[in-house]
Amino acid sequence: MPFNPFTIDLPVREIIPAVREHLAAQNTLIVNAPPGAGKSTLLPLALLDEAWLEGQKIVMLEPRRLAAKTIAERLAQLLGEEVGQTVGYRIRFENRTSAATRIEVVTEGILTRMIHSSWL
Repeated sequence: MPFNPFTIDLPVREIIPAVREHLAAQNTLIVNAPPGAGKSTLLPLALLDEAWLEGQKIVMLEPRRLAAKTIAERLAQLLGEEVGQTVGYRIRFENRTSAATRIEVVTEGILTRMIHSSWL
């Protein structure tokens, strides 16, 4: 059964339809909300089945290794999966991703390397 973001009561839930509509038309959006609103947990899961994301991955930036691991673990838990399936993370000296990973939580150093390697 697909994840239903409307079963979790977090403030960001109210803007999910507007975010989906906006991202279907444009590829850039800034969401500003207080900590704990669901930006890093609810929102990426709510976007997984969007048509415009077909064949692509959501890459989430988290500045600290512990935060990256913790958020990936929470997302995987919400999906009823292990980390490394739909949701994974890459931090320094650790990679828990697979070919099935569609949401990847990374630190700044990893993101910088990803950007550099895509330009080579």
